[in-house]
Amino acid sequence: MEEKKVKISLGTVILIIIILGLIITGVWYYLTYMKKDESAQVVQEPEVEEIQEDSGENLKLTEAEFPKVDGATAMLPMIGQITKYMFGYTDEQAQAFLDENTHGNTAEVYEELINKELDLIFVSEPSDDILKQAQEAEVEFEMQGIGYDGFVFIINKQNSVKSLTLEQIQKIYTGEITNWKEVGGEDAQIIAYQREANSGSQNLMEKMVMKDLKMKEPESASLKIESMAGIIDAISNFSNAKDSIGYSIYLYAKEQYVKDNVEFLSINGVYPSDETIADGTYPLTKVVYAVCRKDEPQDSNVRKLMKWLETEEGQKAVVAGGYTGLKK
Repeated sequence: MEEKKVKISLGTVILIIIILGLIITGVWYYLTYMKKDESAQVVQEPEVEEIQEDSGENLKLTEAEFPKVDGATAMLPMIGQITKYMFGYTDEQAQAFLDENTHGNTAEVYEELINKELDLIFVSEPSDDILKQAQEAEVEFEMQGIGYDGFVFIINKQNSVKSLTLEQIQKIYTGEITNWKEVGGEDAQIIAYQREANSGSQNLMEKMVMKDLKMKEPESASLKIESMAGIIDAISNFSNAKDSIGYSIYLYAKEQYVKDNVEFLSINGVYPSDETIADGTYPLTKVVYAVCRKDEPQDSNVRKLMKWLETEEGQKAVVAGGYTGLKK
């Protein structure tokens, strides 16, 4: 009987030891892991803040920190909008900034970027000549799409033709079609205006419309216009305006240099509008770019500004400048 009592005592002791062991293990687990998880949760908050800051959404640069910028003529108002967001400029101050710091010539601003006279430019894609200049200078471009615009063909409102196909336009500018009656209009010679080489408009004409086709040289030097405003003026009020055709940038001709007696042609049956450019149904919808040199340091204000232009706040400036924002 005594041996049996001893066995019960040992079993009880063992049970007590197991229970104590479980309690000690539970306390150790809580102190080791649960507290660690709580501290990890506290550490996560600054990490989220850092990610938000790195997104560029709330970028603010001083005038001294702002990169040297310029752009194509049609893109200057957007640059003005960027300064309003960055510096809180009024319309008058933004215009004064543009007057002092920009000139709006595509070929020239590309050259100044190549020569490191500018840090960042807002333009359409470069011409082959500009790419050759960059290659000779051992400069590579980094191009970031920031919005959309359209390349448009313009005529005088007195012209009865309201729509052309891309093929018909190609044939007009190769010289195969020379009379408006060949495309459903009146019996009158087509006066086809062009822009000067390496202008943004001319480069788009050659790449988007003509592709591999060579444009016919104008019969008169007066048919090659040096400015965007000049080609609109020619179609608006020159003596042969009724029979003329030319090309421009949608935003520029719609908002920045408007002539009441000049209108857009539909292309392949689609009229250029904010809606058809936004949904991509207009066949000559194009990307507008922010361009820097590829060797631009990754932490520079140029790259910070380029990144900001992709954010919601940056896209507001792009849209305020008249462009269609990036598709989400």
